[in-house]
Amino acid sequence: MTIDPVDKGALRAAALASRQQLSVDDRQRYSAGIQQHLVTHLNAQPEFSDMILTYRAMPSEVNTDSLFAMAERRFFAPVTHHHEHMEWHEVTARSSWRRGVFGILEPDGNNIWQGDSGITTLLCPLTAFDRHGNRLGMGKGCFDFWLSQHREEIYQVIGLAFSCQEVAKVPAEGHDMPMDFVITEEGVIRCPKR
Repeated sequence: MTIDPVDKGALRAAALASRQQLSVDDRQRYSAGIQQHLVTHLNAQPEFSDMILTYRAMPSEVNTDSLFAMAERRFFAPVTHHHEHMEWHEVTARSSWRRGVFGILEPDGNNIWQGDSGITTLLCPLTAFDRHGNRLGMGKGCFDFWLSQHREEIYQVIGLAFSCQEVAKVPAEGHDMPMDFVITEEGVIRCPKR
C-alpha cells in the first residue's frame, strides 16, 4: 500500500495499524529489549542524565513501567491539562496514578520538574518516525508544543518505538522539534543534527 507522506492522518493510521499487529508477547519482548538498549545508551553518554522525563505507556506503546524503578535517576511523567499545557510530576514509590484529560495514566501530586535542576533526558512516545528524527504523535501536539518551549533545557530527546513504526519520511513543519535518537528493539538510531 502506498501512502502519501504528506497525509499525516493516513501515515498515523498505517503506523498505528502496524503497531497493533504486534502480539502482546512481541510487544513485551521488544519493550524489554528497548529498555536494555536505553539503559546502555544512557550509561554511555558523556553527561549523566539524572532527570528522566518519560511517558506512561498506553497498551500498544513501548512499555516504560520498569524504568520508574531505576534508583540512580529521578523520573517524571507528564500531567496534561489541555493540549497546550503539560507539566512533569516526579514519580516515586509512593506516587498514585489517575486517568488524565486524554485517558492516560498520570502521577498525582509530587514535585514538578524544573529545567535547571539537573541534566534531563526526554523519552517520548510516537506513532511513526523517520531516520531524520522527525516524529508523528497522536495529533494533539502536546509533546511538540511543550518541547518547543523547553528544548534548550533538555540534554537529549529520545523516541521509543517498535521498528515497524519506521517510515521513509515524516512531514515536518517549522515548529516541530526533531529527536536526537530513536531506540527500537533493533538498537539505537542516531538522528542527524539539522
